[in-house]
Formats: sequence, structure tokens, C-alpha cells
Amino acid sequence: MPRPLAPLVPLCLAFVALVAPAAETVAETPRVSASGFIRHWPGELPIVLSVPHDGAAKPADIPDRTSGVTVRDSYAAALGHALRDALRTRFGQAPQLVVCELSRKKVDCNREIAEGAAGQPKAEQVWREYHAIIDEAESAVLARSKHGFYLDIHSHGHPKPRIEIGYLLKGSELRLTDERLDNDTSVAARSSIRWLSQRTPAKFSELLRGETSLGGLFAARGVPSVPSPREVLFLDDPYFNGAYDIAAHGSRDKSQLDAAQLEVPGPMRDTPAHRAATAAAIAESLDVYFTRHFGMKLK
Repeated sequence: MPRPLAPLVPLCLAFVALVAPAAETVAETPRVSASGFIRHWPGELPIVLSVPHDGAAKPADIPDRTSGVTVRDSYAAALGHALRDALRTRFGQAPQLVVCELSRKKVDCNREIAEGAAGQPKAEQVWREYHAIIDEAESAVLARSKHGFYLDIHSHGHPKPRIEIGYLLKGSELRLTDERLDNDTSVAARSSIRWLSQRTPAKFSELLRGETSLGGLFAARGVPSVPSPREVLFLDDPYFNGAYDIAAHGSRDKSQLDAAQLEVPGPMRDTPAHRAATAAAIAESLDVYFTRHFGMKLK
């Protein structure tokens, strides 16, 4: 297992300081669903981004949910747009982006429909639209490419300011030894990167938390992340490992796209400059990640 090291917050702040603030843009007019609450920006890269929890709309004709989490993921949609811009700037092409603009108080698209829509027909319509559009986006990716990656973007307020990368694996599984991760194929089979674990030339421990894992690549660019070689998930650390979106649209269950959930802390998403820095680091990391693990260049 990786050894515990001190948090890399200074690295993160230093990285942000080196990146010039970028003007945030919302690209071309999106496709809008029938309900008016799901927006889809098209793209050409083999990458799909989604943001289920940053909606602000609270129409009176859709009752509030009375159970489950209803907290908004502030600035997650802005980060999604920043990442789309960073990828387009780097590669000359954009990923697809799907955003739910209905408040989480009304619908939670990252839960099963029974919990997420609470039996409300209009909320159910929005939920179904969101997932249908992601399915269409994934189909469009696979029509052009053999492989693809789905990233579900969220925000968290946990004490440690690091990106929590979810692969549907529990904290106890992330703490397994490299030998166990590499030899017990059932662990990789339970992950949202199941198919990628069978394609990459790297061992699963490397794909999950090595130098060329998402977390390792983010950390090397000044963005602390877990799992990674430099960050350990201790027993008492809160951690979001992923939920319905990457289960439904990742490779564990049915999709041909591999997937990860990105839970981003406030200091990496709360201002345009911080979002630009985070997005630039992720875009650069994906360049290396696709080459190493998917065996393909994004440009």
C-alpha cells in the first residue's frame, strides 16, 4: 500500500497561482430536453461529462423530495464547462456535457428513480431524460471510437481538500495491498473501470492508485487526489465512492464506457481561476491516461 504523506494543499495552491485566470464560457447553444431541465452540449472526443446536482430551478409544480440528500453541488456545472473548454483548447475537440438544471430538492438523477424522483411524474420525466441523453452520448462516442470515458462531476465539503475519485469500490478495497488488487480479479470486476482493467497494460493497483492512475496524474499536476500514490484513505476519512450514475453508465454492469466519479473540494472549484486550474490539470492528465491505459491519443 502507499505510505501516508502530508496533504498536498500547498502544491494545489501553487498550481492555481501559476495558471492565468481564464474567462469562463458556455459554449454553443445546447440541446434542451422536452422538460426544459436537461441540457446537452455535443462533442467529438471519446469523453462524456455529466453534472447531476447543480440545478437551481425549483418549479412549484414539482413537489420537493422529503427524503434523501438534497444539497446542491455548487459550482459543479461551472467546473464541467471549464473542463469542456480546457479539453477543447488542448485537443481541438470537445467532450459531451450533460447537465441537470432542476434542483436536487426536486430530483436526484444520481439515485435510482424511486428515490431520485420520489414518485412524482414530472420529476420522473426529468430523471429519464437525463439518463437517456447520457446513453445517447455514450452511443455517439462508441460510433466514433472503440473506447470512451465517462466522468460524473460533483462537489464535496469534506475536511481534506482533495479530489475524491470514485470507482464504486469501498474504502476498505482501496486499502488492500497491491498484491491483492493485482491478483484478486473480483475487485476490478466490481469497479466502474472493469473493462479498462482488462485492456490496460498496467496492473490494477497501478490503474487504481499508481503514478499513471487518475489520482496519480492529478497529484503530479498539483491537484491532491485519492486514491493516488501520495494520498491515503484512512479508516475515519469520509469518502464518496460513486453512486447510480457511474454504476448505470460505467463498465461494471453494462456500458462499454469506463467511468469515474469526481468529487471536487471547494478550493478547486470556487472561483473562475481555481476552476480553470483544476480543469487544465484534469485535461492534461487525461491526455496521459488515454495514451497509457486506453492505448489511444486524444489528439
